[in-house]
Amino acid sequence: MSIKEANKTLFDARKAFKDYIDYKQISVDELANYIGKTPSYVYQLLGGQANNRQAYVYVNKLFTYTNYDGENWLEL
Repeated sequence: MSIKEANKTLFDARKAFKDYIDYKQISVDELANYIGKTPSYVYQLLGGQANNRQAYVYVNKLFTYTNYDGENWLEL
């Protein structure tokens, strides 16, 4: 897979989750409250700027909370 293809795959995964939470009408504030972080941090998670081990854990928590069954775009 080329870098361009990998970046598109990551972009698509993040967008799919953003679209899902929009569809379910779940606010960023609600997600931030659930994981005990700021809305700014949730935006970083959704945008791919937060990308360490803890970010991976938080994304999985958000998936569980929202009943999302997609794949995490972060790696351990």
